Amino acid sequence: MSSRIRTVLLAVAVVGAALTPALASAQTSRAPHGAGFVLPPRVIDHGLETEGVRVRQDGAVTVDRIPVDADLARILGDDEDLYRVRVAGTYPPRALRYVVRAGDHPVAFGIPRSERAIVAVTADPAVLTSPITVRYESSPATPSLGPATEPAPLGTGGLGSAAPGPLAVTRTAYNFGDQAFQPAGLGGRIELRADVHYPTSLSSSYPLVLFLHGNHSSCYQKHRSSFQWPCREGWKPIKSFEGYDYIASRLASYGFIVVSVSGNGVNVLGSRLEDTGMRQRGLLLEKHLDLWNDWNTIGGDPFGTTFVGKVDMTHIGVMGHSRGGEGAIWQVIVDRERSDPYGIDAVLPLAPVDFDRETVNDIPMGVILPYCDGDVYDLQGVHFFDDARYRVPGDPTPKSTVTVFGANHNFFNTVWSPSSGIPGAFDDGYGCRDRLTEKEQRRVGIAYIVGFFRHYVGGSPEGGTDWSGETTPDIAPATTAVTYLAPDTPATRLDIDRFDTPDDLARTQPGGDAVPSKMGIFGWCNNMFETPCVPGIGQFGFSYDIHVSFSFFGPTPPEGLQEGVFGWSSISEGQAAVRFELPPGSRDVSSMDFLVFRTTQNIGYETNRGIKFQDLSVVLEDAHGTRTAVAAADVGNDVLAYPITRRGAGHVIMNQIRFPLSAFGGLDPSSVVAVELAFDRTLQGVINVSDLAFMQGVG
Repeated sequence: MSSRIRTVLLAVAVVGAALTPALASAQTSRAPHGAGFVLPPRVIDHGLETEGVRVRQDGAVTVDRIPVDADLARILGDDEDLYRVRVAGTYPPRALRYVVRAGDHPVAFGIPRSERAIVAVTADPAVLTSPITVRYESSPATPSLGPATEPAPLGTGGLGSAAPGPLAVTRTAYNFGDQAFQPAGLGGRIELRADVHYPTSLSSSYPLVLFLHGNHSSCYQKHRSSFQWPCREGWKPIKSFEGYDYIASRLASYGFIVVSVSGNGVNVLGSRLEDTGMRQRGLLLEKHLDLWNDWNTIGGDPFGTTFVGKVDMTHIGVMGHSRGGEGAIWQVIVDRERSDPYGIDAVLPLAPVDFDRETVNDIPMGVILPYCDGDVYDLQGVHFFDDARYRVPGDPTPKSTVTVFGANHNFFNTVWSPSSGIPGAFDDGYGCRDRLTEKEQRRVGIAYIVGFFRHYVGGSPEGGTDWSGETTPDIAPATTAVTYLAPDTPATRLDIDRFDTPDDLARTQPGGDAVPSKMGIFGWCNNMFETPCVPGIGQFGFSYDIHVSFSFFGPTPPEGLQEGVFGWSSISEGQAAVRFELPPGSRDVSSMDFLVFRTTQNIGYETNRGIKFQDLSVVLEDAHGTRTAVAAADVGNDVLAYPITRRGAGHVIMNQIRFPLSAFGGLDPSSVVAVELAFDRTLQGVINVSDLAFMQGVG
């Protein structure tokens, strides 16, 4: 670290009390991904299916010792036993995982065997004597499940700005049986089943889009649901894949073949794998592509020659919801591993989990983050975007996130929503303020999902500006915040400061100086659990910085979102500012449309208390000496709102603020010598900043 950076970091220690951290340090732990307590799938299968001897019964907890053969003993170690732990209670299958703990440490991931109990397999003898508890991932307790907020069934009209397209749509389906496919690495066979929406006329060749749902109850009987595969006699599969028909039919009306894939089997059997079977989800989606490739070329049951020559296999997109969201990422990975890949053209994770901390580049990616998600409540899918930003230099494809305020996890799927009346449905966003109804939330889903695939797979100009934040679709009363990363090409983006290393506090990306003036805080953070960007933030519930990285992602997890931390106060003499200088060769931004950066109030400092919206000015200076300032409030500073309610609910999210270059009147955009963040609009504050850049818009 340079002496200059060391100086500005030490400045944090000498500012006034107004800039001191406000929150006490939180001590907690998260179940580590890749930790020793996760047993091989073969051992877990044996532990679940083999009869044992009851060695503990304590209220809701029972423990059975499971006999092991010589082969399993070698895996476990000759001196280890195997135990099956059952905890009675309400444990519906959800997106994140249940962590079974013995005393103060995790011993296994729990698997819902029904909604009334959870079962885990472990070799840890602490389960014989220690208190047994169950946590929903890193939460201290299982989140409550709320009542329906939309008692009426979903209507057929009024579903957003993505009005029905010009084409009539036909719905069909195919089902090769509950045990038709064996993905490599999965301990059993799973279904090949999907429903299909397509243009009735089939007068042309149409792009193909796959949907994959996430983890949910798999079977039902009358008013009960269960988590098993295949379903027992007398039980029927829950058709989670039909929950996106309202989106599929709308997208098909614009000239797409939309296939929504059933994933019950991979949900149930994947729960025995450490990451719940993400690669296997990718393999399942690829298998469906193989089917469609056959139907497009030679035909076959059950469609005969209906689709021969009608599927454009050169334009393919995939959307996955919840665990299906990470599964969609893995389809891109798996497809690229093939000797003759199909080539996935765009990927959209909707309210996704991120168990493996893998991401993809060289593909348009849009991540939807429901603010009131009570299932993936830490919005961990933001890591797909954060990790992909600068991973591949010269990536020619855009990336976006859309934060949907008031949206929960389940309402995007009609089958999972209370108004469906289907067992296993529930409202996961209970307790979050300013909630959207089922119908309102689906307006958002239609507008953004249909627009994404029309633009990035279908090549339509429609939808692209919604994903860059330049326009907002007709989704009232819902509101969104969009963060957009333009392609990494000289014509579309000029990075000024990425803040991905401490050195970025001193040097801009093009090689100029970064110069602080009168700043109370001028620091950098990498958002690890031990060194968070928001000091002392609580790690549970909705008071959560979604960009933090945990040991959950392995013994050496990747860093979280790296950020600059800028603080100022009335104690300063003169105007606090940070100036980013552009050297010759990087001053012509005449092809760009916006100056952008991601930001949020840092709630870890008392100075922001009572300030509903922070504000600042962006000053651009050209080579002729012209300095033009535009206030954040004048372009919309909603992302600088104080994010936490009086009751402690909310998320800390780094969303993007955009300054149109057209607003900087009198400036010569071909000779910009400096960008300045001037903290002249409020007396004091601390904000975090990342991804400062000039960008070209989609429109």
